[in-house]
Amino acid sequence: MTAQNPVSTANLILLSFGGLCLLTALAIAWVLGVTLFFPDGALAAHLAERDDIIRAHVDYLMMAQFLLIFFLAFRQYAIDPPLWLVASCCFGAFFNPLAFLLRGLTPKAVATIPVEPHFPLQAALSFSLTTFGFLGAIVLIARAAWMAHLARS
Repeated sequence: MTAQNPVSTANLILLSFGGLCLLTALAIAWVLGVTLFFPDGALAAHLAERDDIIRAHVDYLMMAQFLLIFFLAFRQYAIDPPLWLVASCCFGAFFNPLAFLLRGLTPKAVATIPVEPHFPLQAALSFSLTTFGFLGAIVLIARAAWMAHLARS
């Protein structure tokens, strides 16, 4: 961090949540790895639906990438994003994959129930916030890149 380009609080929040999503993805990867080698172990018994755990792992990896890319782009163009946008990105990035993780850890009482009661509301909220946050972030970055291009021309 230099005196000419300090990191804003909003950008530090993005960086922190990007790190949290990466840490969560790595923890899930370890759980998946251990349960792959010990499918009859105590840890494997807690995974109700392995495919949903894998979805959560991949989703957390993608969300970490997006948040870290936004952090770097905001820093590159000296953008101090509004807190509502950062909160939207971070909330969505964390809770989107969490919906899959909860599905993967929740035993199904009856095989005919395709979706848990909490899933549609949680998914709709986190998907919407992620969409608004990520689109807002890319609009800010594209605008700043365009302005920088015009300034060099």
